[in-house]
Amino acid sequence: MGRDKGLVSLNEEPMILHVLRELEFLKIPTKIIANNSAYKKFNLPIYNDVIPEKGPMGGLLTAMENTKAEMVLLLACDMPFITASAIEKLLNNSDNEQITASMFNQKINPLFSIYPVILKENIKKSIALGNLKMTDFILKNQHVLLPFENEISGKIFKNINTEKERKEAEKKWKD
Repeated sequence: MGRDKGLVSLNEEPMILHVLRELEFLKIPTKIIANNSAYKKFNLPIYNDVIPEKGPMGGLLTAMENTKAEMVLLLACDMPFITASAIEKLLNNSDNEQITASMFNQKINPLFSIYPVILKENIKKSIALGNLKMTDFILKNQHVLLPFENEISGKIFKNINTEKERKEAEKKWKD
């Protein structure tokens, strides 16, 4: 989109706000991984990448470096249709020994997955080697793939990556 997607307006609110509401509803402690001070307006802890420009893998490492929890729920800010019930399903099927990755249409969604903090050293090694593909990381480590295979899942996992997709999503929302 050429700009910070989480702050892009969808239905007159920043996309990330739709995600944050679902997390707040479930009372999940939330932190934002962003290199943009504009996220301060959401009154949550914000962390800059500990290793800049490593994409979601760097964001995951940053989350792990800044938590006392045993697991990290990684959730993209550009998935504004995610629901509390989908998050609960993921949480209810997770454990602190393996990655719990969501899957829709035979495709792994690494940005709606839970990662045990015990994998932090593996993440550091992957980044050091330049292996930044999240799906590859999931498949190389102990994991379970949790299918979300219904029509609703197709809608809630929708990423908004372009202005055209944003306009289409906004029209569907209003309809």
